Amino acid sequence: MADADKKENKLQSPAKEDRCTKTHVMICIDASEHSTRVVEWTAKHLRADKVTMVHVYNYQMVHPSLTDVDRARREHAIQVGKDLLNQLSHKASVAGMKVDELKLLAPDEGAAKYIILKYVQKVRPTVLVCGTRGMGAVSRAFLGSVSDYLTHNCPCTVTVVN
Repeated sequence: MADADKKENKLQSPAKEDRCTKTHVMICIDASEHSTRVVEWTAKHLRADKVTMVHVYNYQMVHPSLTDVDRARREHAIQVGKDLLNQLSHKASVAGMKVDELKLLAPDEGAAKYIILKYVQKVRPTVLVCGTRGMGAVSRAFLGSVSDYLTHNCPCTVTVVN
C-alpha cells in the first residue's frame, strides 16, 4: 500500500508545479486619509510579485469654450494625482513594499468606479485592494461607493480596508 501512496503523490506533484505563482496586487488610492491605511495594510499583509498603485485624478470640464482655463485645471489635476501617487508609493516603500507601477487614470469616461473596473478588466490583477470613505449604509445606498461597486463587479478578489 505504501508503493501506491508514493505513486499517487508523484502523480499529484506536477499539478502543484503548474499553478501560477505570480501574484499582482493593485492598490486603488484617492486623496483621503483612508488611502494611507490601505497602503499600510497592504504592505503589512500582502506579498506580491508585482504591485501597481492606481489613482483616478479629480477633474471635471468647466465649459468647452474655456479651453485655456480648462487645460490649466486639467494639468493641475494631473500634477496633484502624480504627487499623490509618489507620496503614497514612498509610504509603501518605507513600510517595506516595493511599488512596481504607478498608474494615473483619466476621468474622461465617467465615475472613478467605472474607470477602475475597466482597467482591472484589462490588466487582470490577482487582488485589488481599496479603502472605504466611512460612508454609512444610507449614503452607500443612495450614492453608491467605489469599493462596493468594485467588490460586486471585479473579476478578481477585492479586499476592502476599513
